[in-house]
Amino acid sequence: PIPSYFAVKRVLDFIFALLLIVVSIPLFACASALVLFDVGTPLLFWQRRLGQGGRGFQIYKFRTMQSPFDRLGESLPDNRRLSLIGHLLRKTGLDELPQLLNVLVGDMSLIGPRPLLPHDQPANPATRLTVRPGITGWAQVNGGKQITSEEKDQLDEWYIRNASLLLDFRILLMTVR
Repeated sequence: PIPSYFAVKRVLDFIFALLLIVVSIPLFACASALVLFDVGTPLLFWQRRLGQGGRGFQIYKFRTMQSPFDRLGESLPDNRRLSLIGHLLRKTGLDELPQLLNVLVGDMSLIGPRPLLPHDQPANPATRLTVRPGITGWAQVNGGKQITSEEKDQLDEWYIRNASLLLDFRILLMTVR
């Protein structure tokens, strides 16, 4: 059973996302200028992900990689495409600021299981697809990229069954740290 907290969570997400966008306008402007200077337009990268109810949506991030081809049309490996500024944006998490817009429109939550690509879904994605995916979540603050997909799925399912305002606040503090 999904906690009733998720009914209230959407309202809180909207209010806090709106506040965060207003407060972080200087960061949006700075990150936009850096991306424009570094990799050019478009400023945003978007990718199809699965959200609540298995509905697809476009997740937005600031671009951090150069074109996949060099001037001669040759394919470049990903490790040569990530720029110094792109590395800085990823390391600080500023590349994910545009996801606040995903929260505003209701595709995402501030906190929840990270949205996965359609082909990266666990064997049984039913539980994780009952809630909105989050910008950060329990699996991210408990290992993130250092844990297996199965461990992430277990942590995400635990979060969904135990979600509360207090747990979300704890995840938020752990994320900032």
